[in-house]
Amino acid sequence: MSMEDQLRSALRRESAPPDFAASVLAAARRTAIPFWRRPVTLALAAGLTLAALIPPAISERRRRERAAEAEAQLLTALTIAETQLERVSATIQRNTRRIP
Repeated sequence: MSMEDQLRSALRRESAPPDFAASVLAAARRTAIPFWRRPVTLALAAGLTLAALIPPAISERRRRERAAEAEAQLLTALTIAETQLERVSATIQRNTRRIP
């Protein structure tokens, strides 16, 4: 047999088995992944979750930083007020000792 004959024999048209379409459809149904289990769907869900959680977390962090800064400023103001009150108190005590 020549090579051409072998090639014709290998490439000759054959009819499909009678249950070929049914077996292909059954295999396609078995391998179909539900929508909610597809990698793209899971990645999209993860991305939306992060998009929903990150901005509030950033906002909360900024709020805490502002609160800490306000606390530090308040403590500074109280320290300054305390120093001023001590000076005024010392001045009043000096002046009341001089009055006979």
